[in-house]
Amino acid sequence: MPVERGGSFGYWRDPVFLICLAIYVINRGLIKPNLHSYSPLFHGHLDDTLTVPVALPLYLLAYRWIGLRPDDQAPRWWEVVPHVAVWVLFFKWFGPFYLHRGVGDPIDAWCIAGGGIVAWLLWQLDALRKRKQGPV
Repeated sequence: MPVERGGSFGYWRDPVFLICLAIYVINRGLIKPNLHSYSPLFHGHLDDTLTVPVALPLYLLAYRWIGLRPDDQAPRWWEVVPHVAVWVLFFKWFGPFYLHRGVGDPIDAWCIAGGGIVAWLLWQLDALRKRKQGPV
């Protein structure tokens, strides 16, 4: 298993990942069960928006471990886009229509894509900041 070196991305230690994971856990464990009426934000859109920032770092770490990812740089757009496309197809088309799980809401697809764009921008800004600081 390669050591996380040669780049700036922390995978499971990444701040974007950790903050989004905390938001997801709080939403699923505290907010959703205690809402007295349906809220599209807390019952659907928030989880969809957090899909990329929570799941992608773990996928990229697995790819790094098995040799499919050559370095530990922040996620590149060509690593984010295919995952967004697959997750949108799976969660909003395949799951609802073939597994009869979930709802094929087009707004949710935009939430997944939007969450991916914002996460990618945050990862790029963090990598740029780290490059400007130089070696520690």
